[in-house]
Amino acid sequence: MSRDANGRDAVDAYLLEALDGAGRACVRRALDLVDRGVPIDGVIVDLLGAAQREAGERWLRNEWSVADEHLTSGATQKALDAVANTVDQPPTEGLVVVACAEGDWHSLPAQMFADMLGARGFAVTFLGASTPVDHVAALLSRHLPDALAVSCNLPIFFNGVTRLADVAHRQGIPVIAGGRALGVDPDRALRLGADAWAATVDDAVVVLHGWLRGRPDVSPEPSVLVPELLLLDLQASEIAEVAFRSLSDAYPSMASYDDEQLARTREDLAFITRFTAAACLVEDLTVLTDMLDWLRTLLAARGVPPAAVAAGLSVLAPLIQRASAQAGQYVLDAS
Repeated sequence: MSRDANGRDAVDAYLLEALDGAGRACVRRALDLVDRGVPIDGVIVDLLGAAQREAGERWLRNEWSVADEHLTSGATQKALDAVANTVDQPPTEGLVVVACAEGDWHSLPAQMFADMLGARGFAVTFLGASTPVDHVAALLSRHLPDALAVSCNLPIFFNGVTRLADVAHRQGIPVIAGGRALGVDPDRALRLGADAWAATVDDAVVVLHGWLRGRPDVSPEPSVLVPELLLLDLQASEIAEVAFRSLSDAYPSMASYDDEQLARTREDLAFITRFTAAACLVEDLTVLTDMLDWLRTLLAARGVPPAAVAAGLSVLAPLIQRASAQAGQYVLDAS
């Protein structure tokens, strides 16, 4: 499926069309694959999902603007809707509600998962991006699904995963979680209160079929997350502002920054703080180190040397240490 009839890479061709604003051409390309017998999973994963990942990488490398990335996301949304509408057989499996973690506005991966579940015969209710937890609770009470599937794409929304798991468990509904932020094994998802983790739709189908044969017992008791880490996340902007005022001494090159660069620096300091809290919540340092690697790549593509990140960590570490000894140690370990 990775090559079109002319031998060009299908993903590159799709991205060219998206960048030109040719959303209809992107839709047609996806539907042509369906017409040629490519499974819906293949179209979604190998074309639409791959295109979204490449668009993100091109933005990270400073080859594309935010507008370019948004053009692609808009085209992919249309193509995804069109592909999902080709599924005409009635559902034969149980009902699964799919939701993004509260706060997470990256809804495309969750919708892709929901549409692939639908193509496998499940009845699916997709709630879109960042639905408030109390609204999800009301919907679960009304529909009583066989499972809640939670998607999380940024670790700073880990608490949203736990909040959704808690409201599902109060109604005896098991929770399966996945998404980029939950890593490559079950540890993060289980620490946040989910009952299972899935890396792919195939993994999820196996788990869901097992639950349909015998629903697991779930505890109505809420998950307990470390309060000081939740507070650290809430105080990230304040901590970043204090760190920002010290950063000019640690990184003199900041004196040449314009207003936009200074605003981005404040944001970066706050994000580092929030990712530190998230890493501690799941006791996984790689949550923070992976984010810092990403940040260094982002900044390097925009002419900012690694020394800027090192300076930021040096001023953040003692401030975060005051809020949480564990979090402070994570910053030192990641530096």
